[in-house]
Amino acid sequence: MAILKKLRTSLIILTLTMVFFNGSDAQDLSGLIPSLQNLPAPDWIREGTRLSYYSATASIPSAYERFVPDEEGDWVGVNSGKRYRREELFGAAGHGVTQVDVLSADARAAVLKVNAWLYSSYTGPLVPIKQAASIGLPAGGDWYIHPAALASLKDQRGGGVTVLRMPYKIGTVTYDAIRIQQEDDRSTFVRIYDLSDGKLLASFNSVISADQKVTTLSEAILIGIRQMDLPWLGHDLPSWIGPGASLRYEGTKSYEAIRAGTVLPASVSIDISIDDAARRYYTYTQRVSTYIPGFPTQYSEEKLAGGVGEPGGLVLPPASLASLRSGQILDSDPVTGITTRVVDTTRDDTGRDVAVVKSNNQAYSVEFGYDIRTGMLVSLSETKLGEEYNEYLSVSLS
Repeated sequence: MAILKKLRTSLIILTLTMVFFNGSDAQDLSGLIPSLQNLPAPDWIREGTRLSYYSATASIPSAYERFVPDEEGDWVGVNSGKRYRREELFGAAGHGVTQVDVLSADARAAVLKVNAWLYSSYTGPLVPIKQAASIGLPAGGDWYIHPAALASLKDQRGGGVTVLRMPYKIGTVTYDAIRIQQEDDRSTFVRIYDLSDGKLLASFNSVISADQKVTTLSEAILIGIRQMDLPWLGHDLPSWIGPGASLRYEGTKSYEAIRAGTVLPASVSIDISIDDAARRYYTYTQRVSTYIPGFPTQYSEEKLAGGVGEPGGLVLPPASLASLRSGQILDSDPVTGITTRVVDTTRDDTGRDVAVVKSNNQAYSVEFGYDIRTGMLVSLSETKLGEEYNEYLSVSLS
């Protein structure tokens, strides 16, 4: 039980630090900025564009202690005579990086993949902790707004909305910016955009929980924007990736408690259902079941997205996979330290020609195996190294 308790404690900490990560559909600001409905994506928003932000969060409880009924407690109620024990309440904090990859931007929608990374030892290498889809108007929402739409927006104060033009400085660079602030009784959301091209420079949020017991503060500050040069940019996905298609992966996941030297194994099944697809992107529902012997099966469900504007995913264009060479460097990310390279092209036990692509830094590694003929992901191995425990995942198409 000691290893499971330690594992649960670590997972709780990770969950709390994920609150700076906005994993929902893109914020629709067309009510405030009607011109967003008719504008395309800005010219710099293209497949393979990556935006990186430093992100931090803190959850602050409204009280620092609570009293729990306990027959052996040291505290006695004056009127009731009941005994209580005193427990301290602690907040949670964490920091890392949020990266936004443009999977596709066409006349219908902008489809983004948002990845949250956490420092594995607070200052050490980054490891991924969460991903989600952000789908919205081509002209923008959370992470950018078309500069023409910003130019048409008038300054205002009142009614829960503040719009203010202002200089904004990040490092040694001062931007001509616009601040959009929305607030109500329980929350304040601030977005600051560059007026010249519409990119999000910074965001600051404050949210009070429904029971008013916890206030969550979060921020994101722009680190940089770059264009990835991936071999499959501009290529269409195979026709089999369409609504109704399904994939199932099975394998194992294990948790290694470093200090205890103990490994807790689990069986994992991942079911994928494709919800929507276009030439360059797809959206899907991912359902995961994890079974540890002696414990109830754990289930999770997420709405996600993939496409040609990312280094990996469920499917890639077959022609691009066929052109890969062993040892080829596909991408090097200066923010996360992740290098993506081709490990090999080989033939697996089933006779499939497979391209193996690996992304890794000092604390994280993921290896994708793709069927070159279909472009389908057929295997995945992932390793996350931490201070208290390590995670290992290995699944194959079933």
